[in-house]
Amino acid sequence: MARIDAPALLRPGLLEGTSMLVGGAGGAFGEGVLEACSGLSARTARCELSTAPDAERQEEEIEAAVQAALDPGVGVLVLDVAALFARAGLSGSLQAAWSATRTVANGGFIADGAGGRVLLIAPAADAGRESQAAVAGLENLARTLSIEWARHAITAVAIAPGSERAGDEVAALAAYLASEAGAYFSGCLLDLRGPERELGAPAFPRGSA
Repeated sequence: MARIDAPALLRPGLLEGTSMLVGGAGGAFGEGVLEACSGLSARTARCELSTAPDAERQEEEIEAAVQAALDPGVGVLVLDVAALFARAGLSGSLQAAWSATRTVANGGFIADGAGGRVLLIAPAADAGRESQAAVAGLENLARTLSIEWARHAITAVAIAPGSERAGDEVAALAAYLASEAGAYFSGCLLDLRGPERELGAPAFPRGSA
């Protein structure tokens, strides 16, 4: 399969003026997002997120790491929850995603009054027996945040990669969602799993926009 080059696919300079924080960037999806969005002129920063087994300690470490990396003008948060899932499993990865999202919202999106976007990249379909539960949890988080934080001009979207989806494909979608055109989407799951979806699951996208 040919590699998808987001800077060649999308308009040059599409993300100029956009500040983006990528959490869990050690994974293939996070690294792909960093490369693609940097190539489209976004200002990017990375933040490694704790997967400490103790929930209270994990939350404290994530808050400290995010605050240290947070650009005052950050407009987009991308979380490679797939990378977190590989290290911490279902509960740990979902808790880390929520802790990071809340910290960025309180310290950036809401504090600045400018709103922002949250992109949650779920584990691939073949990542483990709890990967479908992780997708469901992130979809629920995106739906809930799109309602609860709508008054703060914050949108939230979850992405469910299929087992054959490479990092560059997911990165191209993330770059599009980070652009002005991506503001249309909120509270939905963009499902890239195709026939790997659970039987009876609706086609992508689903949710509200």
